[in-house]
Amino acid sequence: MPTTATTATRTSEGCGKAPPVRSTTGITGDVALGFDSGGLHRSYRLGVPASYRADQPAPLVLNLHGSGSNALEQSIYSRLPVAGERRGYLVVTPDAIDANWDLQGHGRDDQFLMGLLDHLEGSYCIDLDRVYAAGISLGAWKSAITACTHPDRFAAIALVAVEVAPPNCAIPVVAFHGTADPVVPYGVGADPGVVVTGSNAGLTGAAVNMANWARYSGCAPGKRVVPIGGDVQHWIYDGCRSGLGVEFYSIEHGGHTWPGSPIDVARLGPTTHTIDATKIALDWFDAHRGTH
Repeated sequence: MPTTATTATRTSEGCGKAPPVRSTTGITGDVALGFDSGGLHRSYRLGVPASYRADQPAPLVLNLHGSGSNALEQSIYSRLPVAGERRGYLVVTPDAIDANWDLQGHGRDDQFLMGLLDHLEGSYCIDLDRVYAAGISLGAWKSAITACTHPDRFAAIALVAVEVAPPNCAIPVVAFHGTADPVVPYGVGADPGVVVTGSNAGLTGAAVNMANWARYSGCAPGKRVVPIGGDVQHWIYDGCRSGLGVEFYSIEHGGHTWPGSPIDVARLGPTTHTIDATKIALDWFDAHRGTH
């Protein structure tokens, strides 16, 4: 559902400047860099498309890894830097401290992520109405919290394997979750015998989470369900307020995994290849522009 821009493009301070990194085409689609934040040296990876021009505002995606992972693994696993390069997106994939993001709306990690965006927007020509966030698991949860804490900075989000909705947050969201997820509960409709234990056990499930997102965005009650292949159901919430949208992909027998990824992590369950979460996320971003 493409949106129509009614105002001039808001561009960042980096427009017209020579970029620190000009192009990062390669196997991972990005390069390792560093940034000082809060007295600490933090690391991140940055993908810059070969098509980047300092006088043409480009979209930017913040790509967050899950618990126990890192930026390099997330770049390879999600393929967002490589796929984003083909569409003209810059993709920044930061590292959490000790492989875990905090889930506060403010604090050390929020300061780092916002400072990193400030740095990139000051160094590259960014379309400020086309900044997005994506992630898997803890990174998805942190993406939602970050975007909802700073709604003036993000146009849409894509969430894989965690779709918890921060209270009263209205932002275009597309999400993905497998019914056999052993790490984060799918909730009602989960595969029989799949039991989530530990700190995630009490989390609300996909049906509740997506209904919350839809309610916050003013969507009509209920959802349309469109089957895809033999193992995916596409939930679409209609009637959302102008510029918003809520969609969900339920993966039958899917694990705690990124749909379409070429990398299978056996302990996290099966990965569907019926859909490609990376392509769907970028399509979602293409279709949603901020109206700040």
